[in-house]
Amino acid sequence: MMKKHFLIGLLILMATAKLSAQKQKEVVHYNIVFAPDLSNRLNPKLYPKAVNDADIVNGVLDQIWPNILRIKRDQGQLDHYSVDFINKGLINMYKVNTDVLTIDFQRFDKQNDRINYIMSRGVPQTLPGDIGKFAAEYRKLNNKAALSNNGADIWTYFKSGIDERIVLPEIPQGKITHRFRNIMVLITDGYIEAGIYKKGYDLSSDKVSEFRNAFLKSKESNMETFLAKNPRFRINPAKNPFLNNLEVIVLEMYDRSLSKTGAATKHPTDMEIMKIIWSDWMRSSGVKRFELKPIAGNKTESVKYVMDFIKR
Repeated sequence: MMKKHFLIGLLILMATAKLSAQKQKEVVHYNIVFAPDLSNRLNPKLYPKAVNDADIVNGVLDQIWPNILRIKRDQGQLDHYSVDFINKGLINMYKVNTDVLTIDFQRFDKQNDRINYIMSRGVPQTLPGDIGKFAAEYRKLNNKAALSNNGADIWTYFKSGIDERIVLPEIPQGKITHRFRNIMVLITDGYIEAGIYKKGYDLSSDKVSEFRNAFLKSKESNMETFLAKNPRFRINPAKNPFLNNLEVIVLEMYDRSLSKTGAATKHPTDMEIMKIIWSDWMRSSGVKRFELKPIAGNKTESVKYVMDFIKR
């Protein structure tokens, strides 16, 4: 009799667990934010590179349909694509039309409206049209930034610039919870040179050189171990709870220790050092997930970096 009651109780628990799982259905959406470092790194005379930032952004936007919108989903997509400025003062300086630097699928209540927008079926506003406006406006501001000499305070941006605008919360909707994967495409050269030096807020070219010289002099075999023993080379953690739900892919890290042909002129290279210090900073700041990528050889390679990051 006791065995029978046990089996009945077990069946009830299983049924309850199944019902609970049905009630807690979760759908994942993509919130992709481009955060460009609009500093002198964009000047092709100073730092020539194969791929323009605008081509990277355009290339990723072209992946929205049919690729990103169909990752493990058939309908009801609430994806959001936008640009955020590390230096907000540049918005007025460059007269940026921020209205077109956003593509938001949350505005559709009906799947049919979403399909018409994606497929350009008899509607005035279409996805291809919005991608074109987004890409054109981004290229325009990118070209203006390439002619200027403004800084980008990445440390302060991570500390206080990343907030609820960037990291979107869950949306409960009946029996479905809509969760966002908040993914930032941070486009920078890897050197953090915002004007505050030797206080733990920078990673200047000089600091990279100092790290190299001290590391070689120490005879230490592992750079991570050396960094742990020499915290003066670390970047201070950016205490920001929003970082716990943010995935960051850093693109176009530019190694100034390489020759024009790509040969290393120093060992360890700037890129090797920057990866160690950036990784330590990302972890200590609580960033959910991150990857650090060097400059790409072509547009296809750079877009693949982003798409591989999204699909993992």
